[in-house]
Amino acid sequence: MLFLGLVLLAATGTLTGLLIAGNLGGGPDYTVALLGHDLITMNALSIFCAGLALALVACLSLLMAGEGAALRRRKAVRLREARNDADAAVAERDALAARVERQRTEDDHPARTSAPEMPLQQPRKHRAPHAFGS
Repeated sequence: MLFLGLVLLAATGTLTGLLIAGNLGGGPDYTVALLGHDLITMNALSIFCAGLALALVACLSLLMAGEGAALRRRKAVRLREARNDADAAVAERDALAARVERQRTEDDHPARTSAPEMPLQQPRKHRAPHAFGS
């Protein structure tokens, strides 16, 4: 939109400049010439209306260029915020991964932790032999 607005503004300015430069003669009716070709014969009212139309086209092109620049600016701000959020999420993920890895290595080293005591085994009681010899 920015590019289209600037192109439209440049075309309007070029056309206006060429029309003014090629039609400096006077009289009640003007023959409008552009690049050596007679286009149309116009009176003062029609020239005024053509000037209004060119001015409206120029204003439209300025509006389009301004809106295009504002849209680009808003997109850049949103993109910057998204990148900052992504960087914060990556930093948080890395911090959590480091904390989990630290806990895992602390649990794996028996020298750092006290070994659980093994319960003492009770001596087996001897049973009396069965009547059938076992």
